[in-house]
Amino acid sequence: MIKYTINKAFERNFPYPIWKIEVDCAHAQLAIESRNPDSTLPHFTVLNFDGSVRLEEFEVDAREWTLEDIQGDYLILKRYGDYSPIQAGIQIIHIPSKSSLYTYMEYVIKDVYHNTIHAFHRSIPAGLIFYIDIATGEISNQKDLNNEFPLREIHYPLPYQGTLPSFIKNLTIIGQIWLQPYRDLFLWSYHTQIADKYNLNLSLSSKHELYDSKIILEDLDKLIPQPYFIVKEHIFFLSSNKMKISSYLV
Repeated sequence: MIKYTINKAFERNFPYPIWKIEVDCAHAQLAIESRNPDSTLPHFTVLNFDGSVRLEEFEVDAREWTLEDIQGDYLILKRYGDYSPIQAGIQIIHIPSKSSLYTYMEYVIKDVYHNTIHAFHRSIPAGLIFYIDIATGEISNQKDLNNEFPLREIHYPLPYQGTLPSFIKNLTIIGQIWLQPYRDLFLWSYHTQIADKYNLNLSLSSKHELYDSKIILEDLDKLIPQPYFIVKEHIFFLSSNKMKISSYLV
């Protein structure tokens, strides 16, 4: 008989709170933006799904830069303004060399497609699109026939409103229960309470039997509204203080 268990794949702590996470599903990697609360400067880290580090705490020189996307060896940054969420500015970080590949301060990102950025020029009337090759930085105003978005296979658990099976019903659960199909099994996530603190739990089951349960996050001050996300069967959790990412596999 197969023994189904929930196993931690990796855990990674960050020195500063995490602001944004982008996922490169095609290359099984995460890009994480964290920010120093004192300087407000962004730091960028890239992790493979096994927890190995490709880029660690790469700092840029202005707080206006923020994470837009990641594709293969390239981290795509954009600028935001003090009074607007969008400002002209595109910067590409080459992950293997840990260096800025190029920066264009006159372009605004419209969309990021596979291998290509579609952008507007800040001084040219809206409607004219420029096409920036991510790897080379070459710019063209010739229509790009590549309208393929990068692969996205990110899944979130859904709030469960149905009849609970007995192995879940008998638990002392606080607040919402989430359910996520996982291969031919099911993942249940929910909070339990100890004194004035909460734990976030993950359980694995078939339709009729509970196989395993784990406490993922302990001693929470409040309930977490979105417990995790799944990419290619990797289950990712963000801690309540947003300074730790952990990953689990079944």
